Amino acid sequence: MNSRVMQIGALIIVWLAFLFSFVDRLSWPPIIPIASKELGMTAAQAGSYMTAFYVGYVITQLPGGLLTDRFGYRKVLLGSFFIMGIFTALMGMIQSFEQGLVLRILAGLGSGAVFSACVRAIFDWFPAKGRGTAMGFFMTASSLGVSVVNLFVPTVTKSYGWQTAFLVAGFLPILGLVLGYFFLKERTSAAEQRQNAQSSVGFWKDVAGMFKNRNLMMAGMSGFCAMWATWGTATWANTYMNKGLHMSLVQAGFIMSIYGMAALLCKPIIGILSDILKVQRRVLLFVVLICFGPVLLWFGSTTSISLLYLIAPILGIAAFVYSPIMNNYIGELVDQRLVGTATGFVNTIWQLGSLISPLAVGAVIDATHNYFYAFVTLAIGPVLAAFIILLVKEKATPQQNVPSGYEA
Repeated sequence: MNSRVMQIGALIIVWLAFLFSFVDRLSWPPIIPIASKELGMTAAQAGSYMTAFYVGYVITQLPGGLLTDRFGYRKVLLGSFFIMGIFTALMGMIQSFEQGLVLRILAGLGSGAVFSACVRAIFDWFPAKGRGTAMGFFMTASSLGVSVVNLFVPTVTKSYGWQTAFLVAGFLPILGLVLGYFFLKERTSAAEQRQNAQSSVGFWKDVAGMFKNRNLMMAGMSGFCAMWATWGTATWANTYMNKGLHMSLVQAGFIMSIYGMAALLCKPIIGILSDILKVQRRVLLFVVLICFGPVLLWFGSTTSISLLYLIAPILGIAAFVYSPIMNNYIGELVDQRLVGTATGFVNTIWQLGSLISPLAVGAVIDATHNYFYAFVTLAIGPVLAAFIILLVKEKATPQQNVPSGYEA
């Protein structure tokens, strides 16, 4: 098969893996008002379903990165497709809060290894000068996931019930499993994978060294604060519009789909710009992160439904534009053979923000019954993230970590 075709095929499969992981992750927020009432949940309990997903997600971040670097991203992604699909579909059959909590943790376990495996695949298939563009396209999956979920989940729920929405969401990763089995290939040879699996002493020494890598730790802390706001917003924005502004679930979902589409379009653009612009990545990250906080406050203080149609795309851009830059940044701070592990290591820290935020914001809503305070809580995150990222010292350039067989 032509190398270029295989390269594009690999990018499409990893894009689908990331997309389906977000569909499974975000199928819960649009139906919180209906499902939580049916199951008798408080706001904090409803938020805990997202937190439960992130518990599983965080647990498998570092192990997923280790397995990716030692045994290959293809095996990791195929296993992830299967686990995500089964346990998301089973959410459509729960009868109690406790059952759902367990299933969300298990679905999170399946999703946790996806990101590091996908990033490793991009570093495996794309040269440095084109990697920002590839990463920008890849990262559209998370934003499109927001739009897809907010378009189909409320509609399916309205016509067939929220349980059916979960069955549909669970079917998608199974489809990805079939496509990945036939079309996802690796450039890393089987002999190299065996060698990586056998060289455990030096490998674990490198892993231990990541805890001493100041740049990785600072990037991890910055991402924690940014993810706090991004996924806290994705969890509670629908409920704010439905309960706080008395919009229908379908109308709120439509506004959030606009939010997701704007985020989708900005990612390839920022990816291309990061390949072209001669500016330090930390400076670019500071600029985009510092704008995120004020936009969150604007959204959370707006009561005009017509104005939300304008603010939603701006918030979508602010909430996601930093991610392609930051993901490339991590891969450039380490040797390529450790890209999966470094990504899993740092993303573990990042996703703690995603884990804690939905529960914390739910508690703020229960305590204050005021959604503006929820968005104040979220807005603190990206402001802190902007200043923390300035503490990262620039070491790598986009020309580093070029995969063998390519020229930068």
